[in-house]
Amino acid sequence: MIYSIKEAFSGLSRAKVSFFISVFTISFLLFLIGLFGIFTLNVNQLIKVLHAKVDIQIFVSNVLDDTEIAKLGSIISGMEQVEKVDFISKDAAAQQFQQEFGSELFLMLEENPLPSSFTIKLTEKYRTEEGIKSVAQKLEGIDGIDEVQYHSEALGLLTRFSKIAYIITTILLLLVVSGSLFVISNTIRLIVIARKDIIYTMRLVGATKRFISQPFLIEGMIQGLLGGIFAFLFSYLIVKIVNFKWPGIIFINPDYLYILIIAGLLFGYISSKFAIKRYL
Repeated sequence: MIYSIKEAFSGLSRAKVSFFISVFTISFLLFLIGLFGIFTLNVNQLIKVLHAKVDIQIFVSNVLDDTEIAKLGSIISGMEQVEKVDFISKDAAAQQFQQEFGSELFLMLEENPLPSSFTIKLTEKYRTEEGIKSVAQKLEGIDGIDEVQYHSEALGLLTRFSKIAYIITTILLLLVVSGSLFVISNTIRLIVIARKDIIYTMRLVGATKRFISQPFLIEGMIQGLLGGIFAFLFSYLIVKIVNFKWPGIIFINPDYLYILIIAGLLFGYISSKFAIKRYL
């Protein structure tokens, strides 16, 4: 193993330009994956938060009496899509309005014009743009309900952003795999060419293919590992700077970026295996 490690570093020193190009390419692509990964995870986290906070508010017809309003509340509570229902009376609505906008308007009116309302929290299954719309349509068909309000536009926009970010991250992942295969394979090919006489001699004296290929395998893993480390450092630095300038904007723990180092090592291993199979 010590011999293989020495030979690996010796081989990389013979192809310095290709080695640096390989490390730079892998680190750059992994860096992009790290940034888009953070973006995707944060958007998904934000969507989960919004899912929990998006409620439906329904306004009750003024012609209903207290008994009919209570019956309407029971109907809504009994719906399978509903997790919780809060009732806001006309008086409570008026009090809340005056706290926010002042009481001058109400002094000019002879009676309270605000309707009673229900605030509905949906079960987790229906906390999506489609789920909210389907429940709202069902509520609109119930007698005694004048208006149904919900705000899912922002949720839908974020969901679309999340899908786009996921597609971009997947494409970048494919680029990393193909890019790693190309640059590491090319580096190992140059090293194999430079050492073809030594490899030929080793085969003549009975060296196994595993013994011959081990330094090349280590060379690929070194390139991938260094690419992953640089990608991790750059991504971690960006996250720290963003969190410093805009605290709380990133929800995800940046420690997850350590995955980039593991990914770099893995891509280096796969790429060197591919190169060994092709050139040795």
